Amino acid sequence: MSYPQQNKILEFLNDKNLIVASNRGPVEFHKYNSKIEMKRGAGGLVSTLLPLMENLNGIWIASVMTPGDVEIAKRFPDNKVPIPNEDPKFWVPFVVVDSDRYECYYSVISNPLLWFIQHYMWNSPYTPTIDDKTHQSWKHGYVHMNKKFAEKVVAESKKNEKEPLIMLQDYHLYLCPTYIRKKMKDIFLSQFIHIPWPQSEYFSIIPEYMRKAIIEGLLSTNILGFHLPRYVTNFIQTCEEYTDEVDYDNGIIWHNGQATHVKSYPISVDHEGIKGLANSPKVLEKEKLIKEIKGEYFLFYRTDRIDLSKNIIRGFEAYELFLHKYPQYHGKVKFLTTGKPTRQQIREYHNYYYDVIDIIENINVKYATDDWKPIEWIFKADYNLVVAAFKNYDCIIVNPIADGMNIVPKESSAVNESQGTVILSEKAGCFEELKEHVLAVNPYDVSQTAEAYHQAIEMSKNERTQRLENLKEITAQRTIYHWISEQFTDFEKLMDNK
Repeated sequence: MSYPQQNKILEFLNDKNLIVASNRGPVEFHKYNSKIEMKRGAGGLVSTLLPLMENLNGIWIASVMTPGDVEIAKRFPDNKVPIPNEDPKFWVPFVVVDSDRYECYYSVISNPLLWFIQHYMWNSPYTPTIDDKTHQSWKHGYVHMNKKFAEKVVAESKKNEKEPLIMLQDYHLYLCPTYIRKKMKDIFLSQFIHIPWPQSEYFSIIPEYMRKAIIEGLLSTNILGFHLPRYVTNFIQTCEEYTDEVDYDNGIIWHNGQATHVKSYPISVDHEGIKGLANSPKVLEKEKLIKEIKGEYFLFYRTDRIDLSKNIIRGFEAYELFLHKYPQYHGKVKFLTTGKPTRQQIREYHNYYYDVIDIIENINVKYATDDWKPIEWIFKADYNLVVAAFKNYDCIIVNPIADGMNIVPKESSAVNESQGTVILSEKAGCFEELKEHVLAVNPYDVSQTAEAYHQAIEMSKNERTQRLENLKEITAQRTIYHWISEQFTDFEKLMDNK
C-alpha cells in the first residue's frame, strides 16, 4: 500500500474496527465437481473496495451468492470466512437466508424496481406494475434482508473493543441504518450510494410507504455519499417533504433530531494496482489471445455486465451503421466485446442477454467474409482477460444510458499501450471529469455514435496519444485512495464533534 494518503488513513483507522457491508462481497466460491475455488467478485464496487480491504484488514459483510458460498460459510463460526484462509487479510461474515427471501429482496425489489428507477429505465406507460408480489416481496425479502445485515453489523461491532467504523454500500441496504440505529443509538454510520439518485418526481414511482422507509433509513446515517453533486441535489429534493429542515448549501438534512451530511465523493481506481496487474503473468498469458484476435485490425472494445443500463445494443446498432456507411473499413476493423451475463433470473435481463447475442450474430452474418469476422464475443467473468484487452484496444466504448460513475474509462486508460481512444456517454458519472479528452456521445444517438467510431479511426496518432496521456494523468492524480481519504477526513470531523 503506497500512496500519499497512506499514513493519514492508517493513523485514522488505528483505533477503528472497519466494517463494510454490501450485497455483493469481494469474493465468490464456486464448486467444480468436489473442489471449491475462490474467485474475485464481479462489479465496480468490488474493484474499488477490494484493494482497501486487503490493506486495512477489515470486515466485509455480504450475502451468499453461490452454493459454494453457502458451503464455505457453514464451515466457520457465525459464517465468518477468513480471506485467504491460511493468512487472512480480512474477513467476510456471510448473510445466509432462504433462497425465496433472497429472490424477493434482490430479484423483485433491488433489481429491477430500485435499479430501474434510479437509472430512469422504466417505460412508464407500461412498466412497472406494482402488484401484490411487489408489496409482499418488500416485507418478506427486502425488509428481512436489511434486518439480517443490521444484525451482522451490530454483532461485529460488539466483537471488537475498537470503535466501529461502519460503511454501508449501495441501494440493497437502504433500510439497514434504521435497524442498526435502533440497537446502537450513538454509533457512527455512513452509507455510499454507487448509482445515480433520480429526480424526485421519478423516484415517486415507488409506493409512498416504501419511499418513506428508504428516506428514513438513509437519514439514520451521519454521512451519506454520492458520486456527483447533482445526485446530492436530487436526494435532498426527494427528502424535503419528509424532513424537518434541509440546507442545500451545506448538504445537511435534519430529521428526527439528527443531522445527516450529504456529500459527493467522486470515485476512482487503484491506479498502481491495475498497472501492476497489467504486467502480471496471468494477464500476460491472456494477452496472447487478445493479440491473436486483434492481429492487424483496428480494435474496438467494450466490456460490460450485460445490464440494460449499459446500452450495449445501441452500441452495436451504431457499429452496424458504421459498417454500412463506411464499407472501406470492412476487413480492417474488429470489435471485441467481453462481459458477464447478470441477473439472469430476472426476465428483463434474461431477454436482454439474448437480444445482445442476436444483434452480434446478425452483424456477423450480414458482414462477415471467409477471412473476416466483424465481432468477437467472450461472455464470462475473467478480469485478467479484460485487463489484457485494456492494454491493446484502439478504441473503447462506454455508452451507458445512466451510470453512477463507471470506472472503465479510467481503468482502461491507465494501462492502455495502443494510443487508445475513449468513446464516452454524456450520461456516465465520470463524463464531467473526462469530457475534454474523450469522444462524447449522446447514448441514445446511434448516428452520432457511428460517427464517433469513424472519428476514432481517422484521428491522427498525435491526437490519440495526447488524449490518452491526458486521461492517464487524470487517473493517476485522483485515485481510489483520494476517494476513501476524503470520506475518512469528514468522518473524523463528525466523530470528533459527536
